[in-house]
Order: sequence, then structure tokens, then C-alpha cells
Amino acid sequence: MKENGTIVLPEEISYPEFDGNKHFLICSELKLLYVAITRTRQRLWICEDNYDLSHPVFDYWKQLGLVQVRQLDSLCSEEMQKESSTDDWRLRGIKVRTFV
Repeated sequence: MKENGTIVLPEEISYPEFDGNKHFLICSELKLLYVAITRTRQRLWICEDNYDLSHPVFDYWKQLGLVQVRQLDSLCSEEMQKESSTDDWRLRGIKVRTFV
């Protein structure tokens, strides 16, 4: 990451040993994340409960002004909900059917 315009590198860079199974799993998850991010039309909610694993990428995204990090509470969950009518579902079904 850059700090005050300069790239900050750790003193020692260590890399884990290559494990085909672990790297395959990470690759699959990164592909799913890529699809979720690039296909989102309005809002993308990413929920993560392990701060130690997630904070590097969220800090990076925050510095770029791309995300808001929020605690999941009742107000937040209310914002995630969207009411839909029977007509909304009917129109969505028609739209999906035309793509198939």
C-alpha cells in the first residue's frame, strides 16, 4: 500500500508454500467476489465476521473511497431490506425469461 505517496514494503517478505488445494479454493472465491463486484447494479453488501482476515482489503477499499464499513445492527439490516410487489416479481420473471 502507499503511505504519503510512497510504497511501503515490509522488511521481510515471506510467501506461504504453494498448496494446490488452498490456492484453488482462494482462486474460486476471488472469481466469485469479482463477479459479485462487477455485476452489482446498486449496492453490494459484503458481510465478514473475521476482522483480522478482512481488514487489509477493507482498509484499502476505504482509502480509495469505494466502501463504507458498518457494524451489522437493526438499522443496517433495515436498510438492506427492500419491499417488492407481485408486479416486481412478475416483471423480473419476464426479464429473466427473455435472457434464457
